[in-house]
Amino acid sequence: MENITVPFSSLVLSDLNVRKTAGDLALDALAASILEHGLIQPLVVTAIKARRSTSYAVHAGGRRCRAIAQLIETGKLPQDHGVDVRVFANRAAAAREISLAENLIRESMSPADECRAFKDIIDTDGADAEDIARRFGLTVRHVQGRLRLADLAEPIFAALAAGDITLDIAMAYCATADRDRQLAAWERLSAGWQAQNAQTIRRAVAETAIASSHPVALFLGEDEYRAGGGRIESDLFAASGEGMWLDGEIATELATKKLAYEAEIAALGGRYGWVTPVLAAYLPYELTKDLHPFYPSRVDPAPEVQARLDEIEVRIDELNEVAETSEDEAEVEKAEAEMELLSAEYDKLGETCQVIRDEDKPNVGVFLILEKDGTPALHHQLYTTVKPGRAAASGQAGSSTGSAGTAKTDGFSRSLEENLAKERRDVLALHVATDPAMALDLVIFRLAIDCMGFFTANDTGLSIKIGDRFEPAGLVGVPPSQAVVDLDAVRSALPHEWSQADDLFTAFLEFRGLDEEAKASWLAYAVSQSLKASLDVGWRGNAFLSGVGAMMEIDVAAHWRPGAENYFDRLKKGQILTALGQIDPELPARYATAKKGELALAAAKLCAGDTITDPAVKQRAAAWLPEAMRFTAKAPAEADSAAQSDANGDEGPIASGDCDAELIGDGEDGLEQAGAPGEPAADVEPEDGHLSEEVIAEAA
Repeated sequence: MENITVPFSSLVLSDLNVRKTAGDLALDALAASILEHGLIQPLVVTAIKARRSTSYAVHAGGRRCRAIAQLIETGKLPQDHGVDVRVFANRAAAAREISLAENLIRESMSPADECRAFKDIIDTDGADAEDIARRFGLTVRHVQGRLRLADLAEPIFAALAAGDITLDIAMAYCATADRDRQLAAWERLSAGWQAQNAQTIRRAVAETAIASSHPVALFLGEDEYRAGGGRIESDLFAASGEGMWLDGEIATELATKKLAYEAEIAALGGRYGWVTPVLAAYLPYELTKDLHPFYPSRVDPAPEVQARLDEIEVRIDELNEVAETSEDEAEVEKAEAEMELLSAEYDKLGETCQVIRDEDKPNVGVFLILEKDGTPALHHQLYTTVKPGRAAASGQAGSSTGSAGTAKTDGFSRSLEENLAKERRDVLALHVATDPAMALDLVIFRLAIDCMGFFTANDTGLSIKIGDRFEPAGLVGVPPSQAVVDLDAVRSALPHEWSQADDLFTAFLEFRGLDEEAKASWLAYAVSQSLKASLDVGWRGNAFLSGVGAMMEIDVAAHWRPGAENYFDRLKKGQILTALGQIDPELPARYATAKKGELALAAAKLCAGDTITDPAVKQRAAAWLPEAMRFTAKAPAEADSAAQSDANGDEGPIASGDCDAELIGDGEDGLEQAGAPGEPAADVEPEDGHLSEEVIAEAA
């Protein structure tokens, strides 16, 4: 078995594929996913030899193959598009067994998982429902429906995720955006015979009575509620202030007016373009679906603010030491309470370093919500009515908003407007093409603003950018390596005053004023941020990057050392002993009876040079590296072999850190684990004095 890239024209669908029904209703979605993210899983093929050429029969991944064909037919991919394939030798057996496995050993993503995934994309990328729908070829309505599930009270969402309730039942609870009502209905109905009756649930969440502990009740207060004609029902044993507020409509109306007044007061400060009151203890998705997260620009704090921030950091470090070492519970509680107050002050001072530019302010706002205890509070997330990368409309009829505005050019049809835009682009392109200095400055500037995190970076009108590096999740809680620390130092040393300009063009003018050495340094750093994660061998092997590293004569050991958290803790005891044996043949016998934790710590200390030992052993330990972490230049045939699967197909995601099962295709360009999660692989003994690829993959 081997992994290669072949032209799409050499692929043919196999008649041995066990899936005979096309099921192509979601082919557009699959094509959109491949166009956006690339082919995540290679097609499984066997070679068909001919006299003059070789073609390949696709046995697993037929839908992916048809989706690529659709993209080529519509001109979204070139005719000679290269496709990653995994070639098997045994056509009959491999075709039927692998095709059957791919189509049987799979499970559709649950609505709860979809909801989590979509919400994570929105929270981390600042995307919206339209962006997600485009990326995955879904309808906006479908995405919005899944995001609506994020408004479910936690026990209901957990039940949906566990499969205890159906999607219909979950949607019934979503009939109200009030999580307290959802929860009240859930507690009353979930254990009874009406737990699966959607109509009963909808009626229950529509009831207007609220508990006296509801945030709305706590915010309004009993006196104001009774003064407005509200009734309270309580039993003989209820304490003062307890009971059910029967007239929920009255409470809601009074509380809405009261919170609107609080929002007006909050808006008087002039920091935000709008402040919208929300009578809830959280922010419903329905209110934010047409908005976009906004992140203010950061400025250096005033000297007195910075001094106080430094004081707080020192004091928190002192209190942390007390909390971790003191055996006096009262002293620990006092330290933790002070740390909480200092952390709140630190965050408050940090807000003074955030600035909303004047041109953004009219479109930027915040929601005023209720805390669980009924206290009004501004939501932590700011929002803007203008999508990132678009200039706001000026508000004047018929005005033009520039390169990415929302208003049409006065008197022009859309087709004329688009044609003129292209013609104007070509005029500008001609001049840039004949001005290498300007072209180089534009390239470096566009890459540099990606590194600086400009909110409106796309307003440059340049399509040059650092693409998705498909960053691995990595290990949780691993301290940064020396390379990361040094890279941060490189970035901090770069001149960045230009990035504080009020708009992009002013920033570009200031950037052009830098000397050539400074601009070259920015280019080098920006290019460094485009590198994808790779290893010297295995599933993440990349012969080109390995060759670049070898050409630069990189000494990895000077920047990264295998420690307990980042390496040895993830190995089996036998693998750690094997590594120690490569450093000193006497060490495996010495540590044979040690527990794995002690062994990992001992190996980490040895590789860090913190162990008193023979000078020759210490020198070998200081230079020892896993094979995958080296940079070695390979001959073409050797590079092919390193990047492809081994003969048994036992490759593993060496750098992923969280996956211990082989990944196979799910028939829809997805990934699915084969085998029981967490099931350990068989021990593999090294053959050449280094940790083998299989051992490293198993450790990951």
